[in-house]
Amino acid sequence: MVNAGSKWTMGKFGIFIVIAAAGCAATKGGSEHGPAKAPTAAAGARVASCAAEKSVARPLGAPHMGATVALAEIGGKTIAFVADEDARAIEAVDVDAAKVLATTPLDGAPSQLMILADGRVVVLLRDTSRMAVLEAESATSPLALRCTVATDAEPVALAATKDESRVLVSAGWGQSLGVYDGARLALQAKIPLPREPRAIAVADDDKVAYVAHAVGGAISVVDLATREAKQVPLRGHDGRFGFRRSKKGGRAFAKVNPADPKEGRMSCQSFALAKSVAPGGRILAPQVFVDPGEIETRTEGYGDANQATEVPGIAVLDEGTRAPIDTSLNLTSDAVVFGNQKDARDHREECLLPRAAATDPRSRTLLVACAGIDTVIAYDAASGAPANGEKRRWVTGAGPSGIAVDPKKPRALVWSQFDRSLSTLDLGGTDLVDELGKAPHRVAHVGMPELATPLPAAYVLGRSIFHAVGDARVSKDGRACASCHPDGRDDAITWATPDGPRRSIMLAGRVAKSSPFSWSGGEKTLADHLANTFDRLGGAGLKTLELDAVMTYITTMRGPTAVPEPASGPKVQRGAAIFASKEAGCADCHTSANFADGAKHDVQSRAKSDREASFDTPSLRFVGGTGPYFHDGRYKSLHELLRDVDGKMGHTKQLSENDLDSLESYLRTL
Repeated sequence: MVNAGSKWTMGKFGIFIVIAAAGCAATKGGSEHGPAKAPTAAAGARVASCAAEKSVARPLGAPHMGATVALAEIGGKTIAFVADEDARAIEAVDVDAAKVLATTPLDGAPSQLMILADGRVVVLLRDTSRMAVLEAESATSPLALRCTVATDAEPVALAATKDESRVLVSAGWGQSLGVYDGARLALQAKIPLPREPRAIAVADDDKVAYVAHAVGGAISVVDLATREAKQVPLRGHDGRFGFRRSKKGGRAFAKVNPADPKEGRMSCQSFALAKSVAPGGRILAPQVFVDPGEIETRTEGYGDANQATEVPGIAVLDEGTRAPIDTSLNLTSDAVVFGNQKDARDHREECLLPRAAATDPRSRTLLVACAGIDTVIAYDAASGAPANGEKRRWVTGAGPSGIAVDPKKPRALVWSQFDRSLSTLDLGGTDLVDELGKAPHRVAHVGMPELATPLPAAYVLGRSIFHAVGDARVSKDGRACASCHPDGRDDAITWATPDGPRRSIMLAGRVAKSSPFSWSGGEKTLADHLANTFDRLGGAGLKTLELDAVMTYITTMRGPTAVPEPASGPKVQRGAAIFASKEAGCADCHTSANFADGAKHDVQSRAKSDREASFDTPSLRFVGGTGPYFHDGRYKSLHELLRDVDGKMGHTKQLSENDLDSLESYLRTL
């Protein structure tokens, strides 16, 4: 029997029960399954001034990049401020005493925080689309609120220029980079970006910002003077043979151009960025390079079983050329050929879900937090191909999502959200030795106060399984559910499958009451669909308890809570009328609360390798942020889709540009 102070966590091959440390007081913060109780100044209020007043905190380390954990010095103590998403709070931890000193409840789920030179703590509240500015009045008291500022939908990452005259915020669902005045936090500009922007790194000259994207295979390079964003594609290729896939399948040995968006392996899972310090002038970007298979052929599963589906890598961008260094995109022949097939030369678990990164200037080391294997890996940050220069590994808590390097001592602090623990990594001397083949280092963890409203056990277990890398129950090649559905969204990739080309579908906020499942509409229940998915991935399958837990996690996954268009504006109202009109015919199939009729239709979209011509009507929920479109991803934008499908799926070609714009604006609010 488990006592009330216990919590559940998921190990690689089973469920474990971790008994919480005695004496931990319950935090006032809630979880995403229960909102936090409104505290005094830290939530709800809208304070006018964002200026610093009397903060006693001084930032340590690299203060100009946001993370889920940041270090400060208060009264001679090293304090780690942690953005605790599940608790909807900021936890202040005395690092040397390994003790939680204070909890600051928030009126939203924090995604990242950053400490400015004047001691202000800036935190993003992802689900309420706000940025809050707080100050530390002591090490042992909750932070005091100074102001809150509206942001674009789903703020996820922070950065600042070196002089802190500008604070930058990437909005995941808003698809933008917000530029704010560093003193007053007033919005100066909103720069449109492609889908799912994540981490931000500002170049040494403060003129350019680099923005990672969870999907899409590119880094955005933003000129902060002209406020123009350029996409730099990242394509991994075999550095030894330079092969690319021929149109007939298999391999054609030819030199590939890594800058060509059509050649090599596309990148995905770009959540993290770090700045190299020795040498400087480089941006380090952990990635996963994906081979989805030849979509003109049918395969045994998702992708080509004869190729390593996903290969980890670390792209290096030169700030001078604003382009990737070619050698960093080289994938070793062994990795491409053998991948996770347990070749005798490589028994290490791979970093297929990189979620955070930081550099240690002492050892010129890049530290990457790898979700799914709950490990931090140290790489040679000075190398032109850091992924080939692994040095050391540490086992962390479950779901590592942030790293902060202590400039005063050879250590790093790692925040792990899934089990809400702070780990201390001993970085050793000036050089990290090569310890490949040795067991990962285990480290000390500091647990946080228990949640006032604990997360449901099924949700916790399901979240762990969803992110499990190298789990034979899920797949035989190492992929996790989160590999194709990062953050519960979709990877924007069209995969070769036994039924033909299939585009990944967003899960968060869309799965409940949306049967039948899959593009073919063949599975009436979510359990059947998941079982079929695991089978195609070569996984052994889950037990009933585990399967139920994954379904709980998927169906309760929070979708975006804000929309980029005002739902009541005249343009949106005009678009809603067009959508419902008999002339357009959109509402004939996209019915019910999910905007889907649960039926299959032939809209003349059959591809060469498709087994069938009819497809299930997809839900239009969150359609504005989930391109490309159709089952094979043939349409890159909603505008292109609406123009091309006339007579095949509704009638929209006759619409004027203004009406087409209104219809598209309405679709973006769904």
